[in-house]
Amino acid sequence: MSSPKKKYVCIHGHFYQPPRENPWLEAVEREPSAAPYHDWNERINMECYRANTAARLVDDKNQMLNLTNNYKYFSFNFGPTLIQWIEKRDPWAYRTILEADRQSCETLDGHGNALAQVYNHIIMPLASQRDKITQVRWGIGDFVHRFGRRPEGMWLAETAVDRKTLSILVDEGIKFTILSPYQAARWRFLAPNSEWRDAANGSIPTGRAYRYDCGGGRYVHLFFYDPALARGIAFERLLEHSSKLLRQIQATSSQGDQFGEEPWLVNVATDGESYGHHFKFGDMALAAAFQELQRDPSSEIVNYAYFLDSFPVVAEAEIFENTAWSCAHGLGRWSADCGCHIGGEPGWNQKWRAPLRKALDYVRDRLVAHFEESMKRFCKDPWQARNDYISVIVDRKEHLAGFLSGHFAGSPGSPDVSRFLKLLEMQRFSLLMYTSCGWFFDEISQLEPVLIMKYAAMAMALAEETGAAPIEPGFLEILRDAPSNLAEFENGADVFRKKVKPEFIRKERVAANYAIQSLARYPEREFQSYTYSIFPEHEEDLGSNPVPCLFGHLGVRDDRTLDREDFLYTVVHFGGMDFRCWVKPFPGMIEYGRILSALQNAVEQQNTTSMVRILDAGFGTGYFGLDDVFGDLRSTIALEISGKALSAYTELQKTLFHTHKPLIMSLKKWGIKLPADLRISIRRVLSDEARQLVESILLHEEEQPAGNASWFETDFFFRAHMARLTSLLDEVRSWGMSLKLETVSARLGTVLVKSVLEMTVSFSENEAGRFFRLLTVCVALGIHPETWKLQTLYYGFVTRGVAHPELRKRIKTFDKLLDELDGLLWCRFALLLESHPEGAGKAPPACAIR
Repeated sequence: MSSPKKKYVCIHGHFYQPPRENPWLEAVEREPSAAPYHDWNERINMECYRANTAARLVDDKNQMLNLTNNYKYFSFNFGPTLIQWIEKRDPWAYRTILEADRQSCETLDGHGNALAQVYNHIIMPLASQRDKITQVRWGIGDFVHRFGRRPEGMWLAETAVDRKTLSILVDEGIKFTILSPYQAARWRFLAPNSEWRDAANGSIPTGRAYRYDCGGGRYVHLFFYDPALARGIAFERLLEHSSKLLRQIQATSSQGDQFGEEPWLVNVATDGESYGHHFKFGDMALAAAFQELQRDPSSEIVNYAYFLDSFPVVAEAEIFENTAWSCAHGLGRWSADCGCHIGGEPGWNQKWRAPLRKALDYVRDRLVAHFEESMKRFCKDPWQARNDYISVIVDRKEHLAGFLSGHFAGSPGSPDVSRFLKLLEMQRFSLLMYTSCGWFFDEISQLEPVLIMKYAAMAMALAEETGAAPIEPGFLEILRDAPSNLAEFENGADVFRKKVKPEFIRKERVAANYAIQSLARYPEREFQSYTYSIFPEHEEDLGSNPVPCLFGHLGVRDDRTLDREDFLYTVVHFGGMDFRCWVKPFPGMIEYGRILSALQNAVEQQNTTSMVRILDAGFGTGYFGLDDVFGDLRSTIALEISGKALSAYTELQKTLFHTHKPLIMSLKKWGIKLPADLRISIRRVLSDEARQLVESILLHEEEQPAGNASWFETDFFFRAHMARLTSLLDEVRSWGMSLKLETVSARLGTVLVKSVLEMTVSFSENEAGRFFRLLTVCVALGIHPETWKLQTLYYGFVTRGVAHPELRKRIKTFDKLLDELDGLLWCRFALLLESHPEGAGKAPPACAIR
């Protein structure tokens, strides 16, 4: 009896988010709609990108049995602009993703799971030939920088494809890409005299690689994903349970039976966000499916590159050019009112799409002419310089000097360096302004179209700074033909004036941000503000009477272009949130001294009015206020100011509460309902006392010497504070209220993470005790700080014990430690240690987080 045909499985996730960075700051600002997270990137990261680094495998009670790094088994690509954000904001997840690719290379004969992507998700068939080449080279350059190897495959944004794009992939060393089956026109076997077979309506067999002839003896390979499996994941809730996904994988696999013994690949490509963001717990369903596939001896989880290298290609295909996976009308979604939409209001149209693209093409063509003309004096080959500029984009500190040495004709210290870099940044923004998301949705005034107009605004501004004639008037003239669906906006030009122009950030505002935060948070000043470096040259603190005032001279440098400007500033705090900052170009030390002397005289006279008049005369009547401070910093300043005022208020409330507590208790005893404002005061007082108790416990733990107590022992200080905390919580419950513990939770979470990290690196009875005691504080308070991270680190601790016999022996000497931690963290990880006998020395499959 013959053995069953091997089932090869490849699940691909395309991980990408529309850029959300403010282009002047290169940072994502707070997005209230993403609460409780800072922004949508952070929210989706927690639900999906990070979640897949350590997907939970649970029992029937939802207790965790194991963790899986899905990226070890996933085929995946990350948009470069997204993974750059992950690198900065979640280095833990970033390292794990890179490690997963490295491990997959080891498992699959050097073929890693990661694919590259065209750089900033532009629709390649609609791009110029020059932009196509740069997008591919930047995508490769970003990939090599991160993964340390050349990519074998490349994801095309929206799988949008044409023959020219595929030819460029071949020329740049890319072996394959992934397309929708509906983009296949026809196929045939490579055997002599084989006839072409129609592949319309997604009918192409999807279990093999197809050769695509690019001419001149050049070939690229195409994988077409299975449509039923993709549809099931994206729209039919296959991720509700791993069993649903596995049944569909099995059904898809059987389709290959008609091709005899030919190796058959069950492959699917969907948005990576399906696994945890679009579908809650989708990461867990995927992890469980991977686990079952690994247990099945007839299945093998592979990636595209491995499959392509392992088996001969037996067929070729031709495509429908100028098509994509998310538009039934070719490329209309990014160029016309084709009917594709997300679901805007009744009567809405997308007639704005074509004029928006036409306006951007107008900008691009003028930038091309300006770039070529201006670069003649700086560079032999400006377009090669643009292609190589990716090295600077991914790591400016590391590669800028080498890039200048290779491309800039002048001296590295020349003032022309700034102009040279401005021209390259101009080109970077000219590429960013074609990011596909700008056309995907329904209304031109929405976030995504506005963002690409901001990119265009940045590119046009840099062009003017480097000597180009104004481009904006012609741009706006075309945008007048882009109608808005909203009454508040007449057309695209109106959107640009109302939503883009007011967002322009100039260096004067950066200077004002520094000055205001210096006065508001003097001991904690920061000399880096997003993409700008601050260079304080002179500063005079004029004291707090009659009002707090700083006067000074500073430089502001845009680190992207090394362009620096110097400014004179004065900032005054009139109380509350009323900050006023005057800024002007630095006029020299004579003027500096004159204004300083006048201000000092006004301060000596204690004359606020005179100070304001001097500032109006020296700077003009315009000034920056707290409204002009960048969002996140503004919130921090406002919270610090209000926090100081609130702490004084809380102390007053505490005094009143304890003074009148007998009366309040009597009212409670007699069943008299307390006024709402009194209940709020009681809650604030008790929450503050709980915070102080926890801070005392934390301080005491930090001061304990190593080896002071065994893990199960606690000293009198801890017991006494826990007794008071327990009594306090009983009192809170008796009032029928809950405490505000956000700050306490964050503080405990930070310390707990640090403790378990130390315990993993160098296990000690004392550290285990500290970790356990602080977890008991969390249990008493009913809070779960950093639960995901703590569970993941605890798993890493246990699996390290499995792999290292000496550590396993030491852990087991602390009777019931793991059982207690299992209970507190809702895990069953102790079973992992028990199931591995002494000397086994091999850890179970684990996530790679460290």
